[in-house]
Amino acid sequence: MVQDYGNYSDDQLLHLVQLNDELAFKEIFDRYWKILYAIAYNRLQSIHVAEDIVQEVLTMLWVRRADLKINLLGGYLSTAVRYSVFREFKKSIQKNKLHDALKINTEDYINAAVEEDMRYNVIQAQLQNEVNKLPQKCKLVFQYSRELGLSNREIADQLQLSTKTVEAHLTKALKHLRTAFKKTLSSFLMLFF
Repeated sequence: MVQDYGNYSDDQLLHLVQLNDELAFKEIFDRYWKILYAIAYNRLQSIHVAEDIVQEVLTMLWVRRADLKINLLGGYLSTAVRYSVFREFKKSIQKNKLHDALKINTEDYINAAVEEDMRYNVIQAQLQNEVNKLPQKCKLVFQYSRELGLSNREIADQLQLSTKTVEAHLTKALKHLRTAFKKTLSSFLMLFF
């Protein structure tokens, strides 16, 4: 007897995927491909890059199927696509910086860019270190806001929290980061200036 996966809920399909059911995965693929593609394409305006991102996200769903803990499949997949779009923008910016540096082709510019990247990497490492010190929920809310650019409402929906709770977590995270960076700012300035 052939199962009609189209009548299954996302939770049922996800459970079957975790049990290595390839037809359940195909149903998820078919169910979400167009939506995820639209999200990626609307932000990137590139057919090939949007297709690659959606393919990568859905492939990772299959590859990591046994380890994933997903509450809302649609939200999880769209968030993963948005995060991949963000990474694609970041790569594009880095490529543009490199292209500009090669175009100008001066050692001074390259040295300045390297120094700027070092500063950026130090700040990013410090920021990540401080973010890792946050309580788990607070950290997750901050990452959804900062890295994925989700609104407080989207974060609340994704994590099944109230908007007020999301705002409280963001306030706590920002207060912690302000305090942490205030302490290290003077030593950081001495290091680079």
